[in-house]
Amino acid sequence: MKPVILAEKPSQAKAYADAFTARKYEGYMDISPCPTFPEGAYLTWGVGHLVELKEPHTYNPAWKRWTLGSLPILPDRYEFQVAKGKFKQFSVVKKLIRNTDTVINACDVDREGSNIFYSIYDQTGARGQTIKRLWINSLEVDEVRKGFENLRNNAKDLQLYEEAKSRQISDWLVGMNGSRLYTLLLKAKGLQHVFPIGRVQSPTVFLIYQRQREIETFVSEPFFEVEAQFKAAQGVYKGKAKIKEPKRELVVELLNKHEIQPDSPGTIIEVTHKDKRMPPPQLHSLSTLQATANRRWKASPATVLKTMQSLYEKKLVSYPRTDTRHITQAEFGYLATSVKALQDLIGCQFEVASRTPKRRFVDSSKVQELSSL
Repeated sequence: MKPVILAEKPSQAKAYADAFTARKYEGYMDISPCPTFPEGAYLTWGVGHLVELKEPHTYNPAWKRWTLGSLPILPDRYEFQVAKGKFKQFSVVKKLIRNTDTVINACDVDREGSNIFYSIYDQTGARGQTIKRLWINSLEVDEVRKGFENLRNNAKDLQLYEEAKSRQISDWLVGMNGSRLYTLLLKAKGLQHVFPIGRVQSPTVFLIYQRQREIETFVSEPFFEVEAQFKAAQGVYKGKAKIKEPKRELVVELLNKHEIQPDSPGTIIEVTHKDKRMPPPQLHSLSTLQATANRRWKASPATVLKTMQSLYEKKLVSYPRTDTRHITQAEFGYLATSVKALQDLIGCQFEVASRTPKRRFVDSSKVQELSSL
């Protein structure tokens, strides 16, 4: 039987298909036989979350109305359903998976990618298939082929799925119970709005509130320093004393104590020389890039992530949804051979300092470690 490859989204599936010869049909692609897939393979995709947790009223009709008496909402077991508007694509995926003996999880290499794959796979009702995991950090053609030729088993992937599923259920519980509780209690006080409560959203909003209150209640306190221009044989330079006083009189008193006047001569009593070596900056991780983009261009973290995901799907950056600041040996090799094309792409020509990989930037072990946590 042909194996079935499940990608997370259509753009990701297209990047995989570019590494092979494939014909596109509605909802899937048919990869022709090749050294990697001697019998060929079917390549299909999700559309983000094809499967989601059911709404409270599907467990108990009484949970449809928002009342304090119905809280807490705690189902005996948690069930999933095909997301609204996505049944057509799910039907394609289901048919392919149920008619094969091998399924390859080719979703993103993180917890959520594992969660998306297994929630779809479980919903199809398929049982007993061999499941393999594609684990790559680049969509460059050679890396895609190499990844499919060296598939992993799904032992670690199952652990990531269980973790992500627990997080998903906890989000559901907090949202369904917390949102109703706060909305109903605040409604009793005259506030006619829905107040969404989230595991991440609510603490983050509170942190923003705390910071805003600190800004609004901040009281500035003036202080005085001593700064002077110094004339030396080789020019003029500015110096500042290690003094910070709350009152100007204290600074004046200190200057008078040492009989310092605007034209007082000075004597250099010690000169210290220090050699400092500054290593080149590390590569960006997603979080450092988000911080830099926000500082320079006021770009939101969501905008940076969306942009990086788009660049990743165009094979211009390594996998963005990780905090690793390293690339693999294979990615370095790709950069070394493509540097001229990349210079032309950004319209900036420069001399390449080194074509030898340095561990400060190139370390495959750290990429794998951080991607699989």
